Amino acid sequence: MLIDIGSALKEIVVAAGGSDDHRELARTVQFPKADADGNLIKIQGKAAIVDKIIARMEAIVAERESQTTETFDVPTDQHRKLIGRGGDIKKGLESKFKVSIDVPRQNSGQTGVKISGLPADVEKAKTHILGLVKEESEGETVQVPRGVHHGVSNNGAFFKKLRHDHQVTVDHGGHKVPPKPEAPPARANGDALPLITDDAADAHSWKVAGLSTSDIDGEIPWILRGPPDNLAKAREALLAAIEEAKKNDTVGYLRLPDPHTYRYVIGQGGNKVNSIRKATGCKITVPRDQASDAAIEIIGTAEGVEKTKELILQAVKEGISNTNGGGRANGNGNGNWD
Repeated sequence: MLIDIGSALKEIVVAAGGSDDHRELARTVQFPKADADGNLIKIQGKAAIVDKIIARMEAIVAERESQTTETFDVPTDQHRKLIGRGGDIKKGLESKFKVSIDVPRQNSGQTGVKISGLPADVEKAKTHILGLVKEESEGETVQVPRGVHHGVSNNGAFFKKLRHDHQVTVDHGGHKVPPKPEAPPARANGDALPLITDDAADAHSWKVAGLSTSDIDGEIPWILRGPPDNLAKAREALLAAIEEAKKNDTVGYLRLPDPHTYRYVIGQGGNKVNSIRKATGCKITVPRDQASDAAIEIIGTAEGVEKTKELILQAVKEGISNTNGGGRANGNGNGNWD
């Protein structure tokens, strides 16, 4: 471990019974000047204090001469897990194993991690780090039915949740992701539906499709990687999401006459869409690009999807009617107007 010479010297002198005053310290221990010949250190004071200082310095020198440095490869994507926020993980490892750890700079492309210290301490630290990296590299695999893959991922929102809540990432080990159910095509020839008004409540495009798990056979691996202590929690969250996705076997695609009215579905800060989600238990994805003529996607039970459609149409009618309170709404930054 790296040592501050000044603080280390003070600790040695005080532990031997000397003064902690910086002037007294300078008189007690005098190092040779940089341009002087020789390497003798002059120590003066009471005999008992001088003997203790000398004994401690000799012990430190012997310890330093016994130290070794070992370099071993750690994948660059694992380096951050050895450093931590503000270097707190690295400092903790150095303190625990009484070693100095040198991790290559970010984006340097170098994989060699150096550990310096007494041989036994270096070996313990190396074993611990390699074990930590191995656990996080191998991760934990959960086989997810291919038919519910997209229902669980929720347009990537579930991946973000795992990263945010558990610092766990997901990959599929090179396996091809099953095809996502396709939304119905946009209206042809630029045909526009009449605007939704109080007198034209049915002016919308609506299509419902099944998300039956029997349509797609087999499973796809979800490999969870992250801190070992968090993998169990992430696995529990994934298993719960799989069961939920099996129940939510219906997808609905709702297009409104004027995509600019989608802001009434979202509400201020996402409050409206979140209240509809809470009321129906459905997953709702509102497209960001209002000019793309994309549909609002609703996933849930057949009953829940129909209820969600009605609540969305009601929210839009209210937004149009209440010209003073319509306002422009914003998404919540999750990428899916969640």
